[in-house]
Amino acid sequence: IFLHLYTITKYPHTKIVSDEILLGMALTLIGYVCIQALKDRYRLRSLNIALVKAQHQLEREEIETISALVLTEEAKDPYTRGHSKRVSELSVAVAREMGFSKERQLVIERAGLLHDLGKLGIVDKILKKLGELNDEEWGIIKRHARKGVQILAPLRFLSEEKKIVLHHHERYDGKGYPGKLKDKDIPLESRILAVCDTFDAMNSDRPYRDTLSREAIISELKKV
Repeated sequence: IFLHLYTITKYPHTKIVSDEILLGMALTLIGYVCIQALKDRYRLRSLNIALVKAQHQLEREEIETISALVLTEEAKDPYTRGHSKRVSELSVAVAREMGFSKERQLVIERAGLLHDLGKLGIVDKILKKLGELNDEEWGIIKRHARKGVQILAPLRFLSEEKKIVLHHHERYDGKGYPGKLKDKDIPLESRILAVCDTFDAMNSDRPYRDTLSREAIISELKKV
């Protein structure tokens, strides 16, 4: 094309290629470039989709691995076996009734499975103690929410779940932990998790007591 333009400029009376042929060549070239660009765009889009799928699969596997550790630890104690799974299922049921989106339901499902992750480092002597905990032991228990978040720190995609886990022991009156948050300062998902966690604990036998009555459970839940 450039040669043709040069020839026309240099030798205006010489016609090497007709204008129609030149136009056809130009359109063919443009069409080829456009087709290649579309192919490249399609390949890039396909690659991005594959990468996203792989990332989601990796995230699921990481959560499943951590959840398995928690459930395995709970299974050692007949009184806590399946606790995190039940809390997760209850929390999702509540979230669904409240009109949460599928995405928010997934977040609270994950948080429910992972909420007691920080207890993995606490010795059974404290976790299974039949009597009342002393101040030192209670202090160790109260650190489990922060400890769980620290364990999850490398998993950046769990940012919302970490916040829920951190505050699932806050209380509406501000007497909870670790932040002593109160009322609506407590994330809604954390409040849901707190209620479901407390309900499951009271609705299960413990070494030091039997399952509480429905009336007693409702009375205690009003304090959460």
